[in-house]
Amino acid sequence: MSSVLGFVVATLVWVVFSRKLASWSVTAPIVLTFAGFVAAHALGAGANIDSESTRRLIELTLAVVLFCDASSIALGWFRRSWQFPLRLLGIGLPLTIVAGVVVAAVVLPGQDFWILAIIAAALAPTDAALGVSIIENDRIPLWFRQVINVESGLNDGLATPIVSFCIAAAATVVGVSHRPVADAVLEILLGVVLGLVIGAATGILLVWAKRRGFAQPSIVAVAPLVVAAVTYVLVVQVHGNGFVAAFVCGVGFGSATRSAASRWPVPAQCSAATEAGAGHEAGMLDYAHLTASLLGFAVWFVFGESVLGALTTDHLGQAVVYAVLSLTVLRMVPVALSLIGMHLPWDTVALAGWLGPRGLASIIFAMLADDALGGSAGSLVLTVVGTTVGLSVLAHGLSAGPLASWYAGRHPVDEVPAGV
Repeated sequence: MSSVLGFVVATLVWVVFSRKLASWSVTAPIVLTFAGFVAAHALGAGANIDSESTRRLIELTLAVVLFCDASSIALGWFRRSWQFPLRLLGIGLPLTIVAGVVVAAVVLPGQDFWILAIIAAALAPTDAALGVSIIENDRIPLWFRQVINVESGLNDGLATPIVSFCIAAAATVVGVSHRPVADAVLEILLGVVLGLVIGAATGILLVWAKRRGFAQPSIVAVAPLVVAAVTYVLVVQVHGNGFVAAFVCGVGFGSATRSAASRWPVPAQCSAATEAGAGHEAGMLDYAHLTASLLGFAVWFVFGESVLGALTTDHLGQAVVYAVLSLTVLRMVPVALSLIGMHLPWDTVALAGWLGPRGLASIIFAMLADDALGGSAGSLVLTVVGTTVGLSVLAHGLSAGPLASWYAGRHPVDEVPAGV
């Protein structure tokens, strides 16, 4: 009960003082993580990350976040401005994972390859929420904010099948599972197929029901959240990968709703509010995003309480070394290499490289790995990833505001480089 009380109070504090705290570069993850850490040490609270309820919270949060991120991507914009984000995702992300494995082998000698691969892949996705001062700053050129937001929205979904496969392989190596690794591949493929079908079908159905006047627009806003949860649960029940399914479902759902909305006219009996959002079905995901934010707050609190609050000195020194490298060279060098030939200003390349905060996806991947592996292997993954995310919460959260002001002063808001 003390954990629940601590979370509720911390969330209320953030909501009430969010604008003032944001002006000081204090983000929601900083507040919730700190509150969880304090709850673990000062109040004697402590959620068990191995408990059934905590695991379900973690799994549901990741499924909803993956769905919302994927469904929010404007594919039309992506087709017009594909080069920058595609380089970050298609070149920078794989290079980050490969470099992460190599560096982990040096910093953590003697560990199995698949354990190192889990750490590297879990720390590859970025979280734009930790750099929200930049993403929401209207003084920074829109194209740059869109690129960072799109990268953050897609890289966790792209990393999900890699992390899932590595966890399955590592579980076989450490002896906690004897399933063939090929089963993990089949689960991923099943998740892709079912996720795409469910997402496209439900997206078309919801737009059709809304346009024909069968559904109340205010109630339709709840549907995406239900679609995300049902997709995850259903695919897991048929032995598919629920997280991959949730991400692909979001892609199918977002594409289908935008396509269907452009084909079907708005009926005369629709309200002005419905008509205003019909061209893009803009408000359909608002409720899902708010729910994802609240679930994310809970995971940040659990992270501070049960991960940071339970860290021991085992491998901590190595974890700190890897965390510093992960947040700097392991992100910034691959980004710089991926952008060669685009002739972008050095400060744009540097800021894009620094804006690689590790957040919710990394935390949840680590918790899932700890749950699947257990023992020293799971503890190692949780320690390294937890330390990296903890440093990222502070470093990226506190630096986002000053960096936004610095960058905005160097580039006009309507700037669009020739290579973009």
